[in-house]
Amino acid sequence: MKRTLTAISLCAGLTLALAGTAVAQDLVVRDARIIVGPGRTIEKGSLVVHDGKIVSVAEGKAAAAPRGATVIDGTGMTLIAGYIDVHRHIIQGRGPEAVAKFLKDDAPTRMQDLLDAGVTTVQSGGDDNAGILELKKMVESGQIKGPRILASGRVPTATLKDEAEVRAAVDKVIADGADSVAEVHYPAKVWPYNPTVQETKNLEAGIDEARKLGVDFQIHAVSDQSLTGAVHIGAKKLIHSININFVSAGQAKEVARAGAMVASITGFGSPNFDVFSKDNKPKFRDGKPWPEGIVDSQGVGQEAGYMPVNLRTLYDNGVKVAYATDTTFYAPAALAHELKSMALVFSNPDLVQILGPNSAEFINKGDQLGTLEAGKLADFLVLGGNPYDGFWYFLNPVVVVKGGDIVVDKRGQPDAGKPIVRYGY
Repeated sequence: MKRTLTAISLCAGLTLALAGTAVAQDLVVRDARIIVGPGRTIEKGSLVVHDGKIVSVAEGKAAAAPRGATVIDGTGMTLIAGYIDVHRHIIQGRGPEAVAKFLKDDAPTRMQDLLDAGVTTVQSGGDDNAGILELKKMVESGQIKGPRILASGRVPTATLKDEAEVRAAVDKVIADGADSVAEVHYPAKVWPYNPTVQETKNLEAGIDEARKLGVDFQIHAVSDQSLTGAVHIGAKKLIHSININFVSAGQAKEVARAGAMVASITGFGSPNFDVFSKDNKPKFRDGKPWPEGIVDSQGVGQEAGYMPVNLRTLYDNGVKVAYATDTTFYAPAALAHELKSMALVFSNPDLVQILGPNSAEFINKGDQLGTLEAGKLADFLVLGGNPYDGFWYFLNPVVVVKGGDIVVDKRGQPDAGKPIVRYGY
């Protein structure tokens, strides 16, 4: 079915917004290792940016650098595409008062934290609908410096009365300006898997309505059965590695055949240290004790084992995995925790694939983001070392460029580019 005029205008507006983040700044990075994309690395090359886009990536010297361009000496450093977190909770709290406080007191710091981590694009994870749209507007207008925001509208299908109410809710969040629908839990009671007939009908209606509008409908499915159940009724974008039961190869193949993608969030089940306190006690992502504080936990921390193994099973059976943290805490620490958890089962080349082109595809921006190629938006990081030598070199970028604009520049600082991360605020 053809998209509605509303959907077309929204998509066009998003494209303009993506392009509009670039500033009229010309850049040249020289003598750097360039990870163009998975399987392609230039050991010593140059990258040229004009008007917010990459115009050339080549071995050796830049063929034609724009006059007056800012030059970055990349000797001993590595260029890689800017990271994309496809599901992160950005605004803490809901309602006008909580949103106003966040925008006034916290937003500039939290947005800068994301840039410091190397996240140049982030998709909100079901934040306050009005609040996330206001934050997106503030970033796009330059009022706050931050990553490019894709705003997801929250539609709690399981609590709505019927299919008509679900469709109306989807229509409203998209008409209000959301880029996608997210934070849809299926089923509402995650285990044992026994969704009601009505919540299944509601989910199917939501998926269908979003498809008609040409937007993504992203589902939290946290058990093996909810994963395949959601896919059977049309889900294409799934948030969360599976933390209840092991996913079989057969189930993984079902997901792959459906063309569905899964966002990582592998670190959800693993304990955090030094993020919320310095007492060396394991904590869940919100600071509550681990493992008993894990949402929908069975109380013994087995999620920390299920999640990386299940994500690898999906990956090995053809499912494209994207990068996401599903967190609210300090962004550099969230990146470190997620990559540390993923590194249990993924190689560094796998992580390049997941952080780059897979995540760009998840948000339908593979033609603009995810790799360092001519014609794409100039979103890239200058890392202090080679991430193929260890996942810790993905951390602590020296320079972060978003749309051709240098938004982080730590050149000359003592710890710039070293494989460390500051935990805590």
